[in-house]
Amino acid sequence: MSFPPLAPVLDLFANPSAARRPYRAPLATLFAAALLATTAGCAGGLDEPERFTGGSSCAPGTTASSILQAQCFSCHSTETKATGANLDLQAAGLPGRLYTTNAQCTSKPLADSANPSQSFFLKKLTPSPGCGAQMPQGSSLNAADTACLTDWLVAGKPSP
Repeated sequence: MSFPPLAPVLDLFANPSAARRPYRAPLATLFAAALLATTAGCAGGLDEPERFTGGSSCAPGTTASSILQAQCFSCHSTETKATGANLDLQAAGLPGRLYTTNAQCTSKPLADSANPSQSFFLKKLTPSPGCGAQMPQGSSLNAADTACLTDWLVAGKPSP
């Protein structure tokens, strides 16, 4: 499909009397239609960023923050960190802080920057974490919540 030269169309804006010429009206209509067609499909905003970033393992309506709040904050919040191995999962800076906070039983960072998906923080969600008990204590996360937290931790890996 070829478009007419732009000069006559632009002339309509520079010379309003040119719009009265009958052979130029279709050009103005064509120009308006082309402009509308190129802007009609614009998303406008990122209300649903998963649509544009390849998706998330989190169940609809679930975020890593909501999982941590529901499953971990009873022992690992700013107010209760003394009862939860002095690990505050509520304070700002997660997941980045997990890469600089050492686990009590391994003296290594909770998150492994070389391989975030194999971090001790995530191993603590499994039945055999290597040391200490599985988290959250007394229950376990479902596979979707574990995958959601894995994606969250990997996405929060500090830049080298």
